[in-house]
Amino acid sequence: MTNSALSIQAVLLPGPGTESCPGGGEVQQAATAQALAALGVEVFRSFPGWEHLDGTRCVLHLFGSHREFLPLVRQAKQQGIPVVLSPVAWFDLAARWGESGPWLRRLQGTVALAVRQAGLRWPSWRKRLYQAVDHLLPNSQAEAQQLVRLFGLSRQRITVVPNGTWPRFAHAPWLARKSTHPVLSSLRGFVLCPGRIEPRKNQLELIRAMRGSGLELVILGQVVPGHEHYLWRCRQEADEQVHFVPRVPFGSADHMAAYAHCGCVVLPSWFETPGLAALEAGASGVPLVLTARGATREYFGSLAQYVDPVRPQQWPAAIRQALTQGRSHALAQRVLEHFTWLHAAQRTVNVYCQLLAARGLRFSGDLATKRPLEKKEDFPSSAAA
Repeated sequence: MTNSALSIQAVLLPGPGTESCPGGGEVQQAATAQALAALGVEVFRSFPGWEHLDGTRCVLHLFGSHREFLPLVRQAKQQGIPVVLSPVAWFDLAARWGESGPWLRRLQGTVALAVRQAGLRWPSWRKRLYQAVDHLLPNSQAEAQQLVRLFGLSRQRITVVPNGTWPRFAHAPWLARKSTHPVLSSLRGFVLCPGRIEPRKNQLELIRAMRGSGLELVILGQVVPGHEHYLWRCRQEADEQVHFVPRVPFGSADHMAAYAHCGCVVLPSWFETPGLAALEAGASGVPLVLTARGATREYFGSLAQYVDPVRPQQWPAAIRQALTQGRSHALAQRVLEHFTWLHAAQRTVNVYCQLLAARGLRFSGDLATKRPLEKKEDFPSSAAA
């Protein structure tokens, strides 16, 4: 623990209305907070009020791209507090049109993105938010390039902080021994699709693609509020080999049993950046079948199989191949060496130090020293099989 870390206050806030069904951004916020605290940062996971914050050593860190953040960013600026944003965003035309919600809203979002990709100006709350914060922490180089290309942001205001996982997932088989879950502790070699149930995750197409395959499929997760009809459709099309398992407590024996006992993890989403469940599974070497859209290749390279979310007829072959592979030591090693929450917290603290140092706060210790944050050996762009 260093003096520089101890001198920092950090307020880490997730998006509004995410408590009932937390997703990747909320998990990222909670895990980053825990890892930062381990480094000695004074962390607030809810807003304590401006009067409780020391403007000379405080950073406001927001997770997700939410319009509701704009007033908070303005207030922080008035208090002289730098703002960091983890956008947790991906911009893809097909994915944008495939999102849930009223067709008019989806059409507007798709047109706006098409205009941006054509290089034309399009005012939006998202652009105002990205321009208002002091620094952005995307999860991948690909996401960083999108922010520069689509929103005209300076690359100097962007630092890639990859998502992470906890090393304990490497010990999933041992930690799963106390699980008594009626499905997760009894089935073996099943296909696991973990994540929130919503159209973006593409569970319905996965159920259709695997119908008649003879393989057991476990859909593990909670339906996103407002998408109950999507879950109903999934259940309507599922056969007796599809098991719907509600979200289990994070890090529990049941959670570990899902990874310890499955044969592979499948995420055929419209995009993933890269999918926290993929990192959790990867830490224990579980074979991965992932969407080709998003930042998945940047994380896993040749150590995973990739599928096109619009070609479900190709998924069964990729799944069967993954089921024959067995656990991958190379995959587990890659995840544990490059993608843990402690790695993410160290990069995040470095950004905090740089922003506060620019405002006159003096640091001692290594964290005050600006170092290259995106060297190839820190965040490899490919993996050898």
